[in-house]
Amino acid sequence: MGRRQAVFLFAFGALAVALGVVVALALGLGRSDDPPGIAGFVYPEPKAISPFTLSTQDGRPFDLESLKGKWSFVYFGYTYCPDVCPTTLAELARARKLLEEAGADAATQYVFVSVDPQRDTPQRLAQYVAFFDRTFLGATGSNEALSGLTRQIGVAYAFPEGKKGDRYAVDHSSIVALFDPDARLHAVFTPPQEAQGIAEGFRKIRARSR
Repeated sequence: MGRRQAVFLFAFGALAVALGVVVALALGLGRSDDPPGIAGFVYPEPKAISPFTLSTQDGRPFDLESLKGKWSFVYFGYTYCPDVCPTTLAELARARKLLEEAGADAATQYVFVSVDPQRDTPQRLAQYVAFFDRTFLGATGSNEALSGLTRQIGVAYAFPEGKKGDRYAVDHSSIVALFDPDARLHAVFTPPQEAQGIAEGFRKIRARSR
């Protein structure tokens, strides 16, 4: 994949997120229950996601059913990521602890989805997510399954042209997607993701959803 194509992918991903904001605002016009302000944006009408199937680090299916019945924070990246992935996962781990301390973490899950299935084996995923928080779940899947899911959420990623071996970087967007217990995309936390902002935003969302 050439540099120009990679730039296009990221521009497309950014545009998808921006369009999500515009549509969300348009849908919310005239409503008295406007979405709460968070470090990102909330969909006035949560977005339904088409069926998908990935696999967890222990070989179980991870699909729409896996998102139902709980709030799910989902972050897309890869384990060889040198900076933004570990930073974001560390903040998510802190956010989980803040919510736990406040008694606001019931029926929640945290999922790291690798967009690099070639290198991120189940064993590596298991070790990686456990480093940040032992409750975190790792998942990945075929390139086709991953691209189908990421396109719906507005996440873009690209591999370097002519990549060989296992030493390469993956360019990717950095958003934390929040799914509600009906497996709908409810909100997106945008960079910079900080634990306090994520925790406070989530508490506002849950309070509004009751």
